[in-house]
Amino acid sequence: MSEPAVQALVHAARVRVVAATLAQLLVTLALLTALPAAVAFGLGSLALAQRLGLVAAALGILGVGLLRLPQLDMRRVDLQWNEALAVTALAFLLAAATMVWPMMAAGIGPLDALLETVSAVTTTGLTVLHGLAQADPAVLFLRAWMQWYGGLGIAVLTAALIMRHHTSARRLLETTGERLTSAGARQHARTVFAVYVLLTVLAVGAVWAAGVSPYHALLYALPAAATGGFAPADTSLAELPVPAIGVLNTVCLLAAVSLPLYARVPTHGLGVLWRDEEVRTLFALTLLAASALMLIGQLQLGLDWPAALGHGLALGISAQTDTGFSTTEIAALPAAALLVLMLGMTIGGCTGSTAGGLKIVRLLVLLRLVQLALRRTAVAGRAVLHARVDNERVEQEMIISALQLLTLWLAVLLLSWLVFLIHGAPPLPSLFEVVSATANAGLTAGLTGPELAPTLKAVLIADMLFGRVEIVAMLVLLYPPTWIGRRRKL
Repeated sequence: MSEPAVQALVHAARVRVVAATLAQLLVTLALLTALPAAVAFGLGSLALAQRLGLVAAALGILGVGLLRLPQLDMRRVDLQWNEALAVTALAFLLAAATMVWPMMAAGIGPLDALLETVSAVTTTGLTVLHGLAQADPAVLFLRAWMQWYGGLGIAVLTAALIMRHHTSARRLLETTGERLTSAGARQHARTVFAVYVLLTVLAVGAVWAAGVSPYHALLYALPAAATGGFAPADTSLAELPVPAIGVLNTVCLLAAVSLPLYARVPTHGLGVLWRDEEVRTLFALTLLAASALMLIGQLQLGLDWPAALGHGLALGISAQTDTGFSTTEIAALPAAALLVLMLGMTIGGCTGSTAGGLKIVRLLVLLRLVQLALRRTAVAGRAVLHARVDNERVEQEMIISALQLLTLWLAVLLLSWLVFLIHGAPPLPSLFEVVSATANAGLTAGLTGPELAPTLKAVLIADMLFGRVEIVAMLVLLYPPTWIGRRRKL
């Protein structure tokens, strides 16, 4: 197709449609902000409660105001793909930005507060806060709560609770990587929401039963279900009872499985989970990472096999699910262990889960392409072969999407790493930090903290956002033709 013909089909985003769709997300954010405001008030953290209350009110007023835009019925307007991507990117930006002022109640500056809120809503887990044992319990709840609703996704919550238009809800969910079935978008979102809530409730109860106080069980379980990694202690999981560590690791692994699959268990049995190729690969990769880390712990750190096994399992699960919990100091690990962790963080969990990373399905697509190339050398020249993942044919669009995302990931990682190196940061820890941020994992090699240079904090903030919205949505938001050009009539 010629360039003029392509240009004739291109439509810029309609600002009123983006604003009206974003309004529904703002109302959702207002409701989500009201809960930590109430918790802060109940815990006696009045300054934080006041800030959160004002932010919730402002978000609610702005959202309701935008919903009443004249002559625009969102139930009859279909979202364009660029509009949906822009809304998704703006949702995470606004969710983080609106919490900066409340987070500053923890005694940190605006940039540190932004890093903390971006880390929270993207479920990364990198933090600049220290002395968490003495921190305001209301601030700790705010961090955990932001990770919880960030793990499910603001778009999913909005589609489940507020959005009425099926086609727009479907388009919005697809930008988050949700694999929708023939069921309606709202029904899909509600199913995922119900599974997520049930997993969270079970996690809180199990951690509590494992010997953790009720409030701390909540603070650990919310990030675990979101594979977020914020912990109410500087040592993460290291000081918890062994049963509690086991429970949290299990929750993280379960949350890295595609959540819609769980809804099929009552009718199809538990076998539906194991028959999914992504799930089998998730467990295989986790076991492989844990085994490698166990061997490294024994051979290079001199750990006895029970300690090596325990740390290997905990760190392997944390990296593969992109959670960020740890049972030991990551900065003290040898280079081989850091490499294993980086590989796990980069691949991540299943599509439709709360885990970050590139997602296992894309790894499977790339492996099938390699397998297909090898098979072609042994068959007749006219033979027609197709790559398949989970018994489904891999279409060209999926291959292109996987290669595009991999290319963009490598570009972001290399550019971010270059900035760290220019600032004189050590090479391997710098790469580890950049990979952890972009994969939304949260494990740290010791560089992230209040003393980190402002430029490098800004790099990590950008990396976390790029990783959470899978880069393309952020690029669409910043792409001038998204906003300048011909528009479809409303």
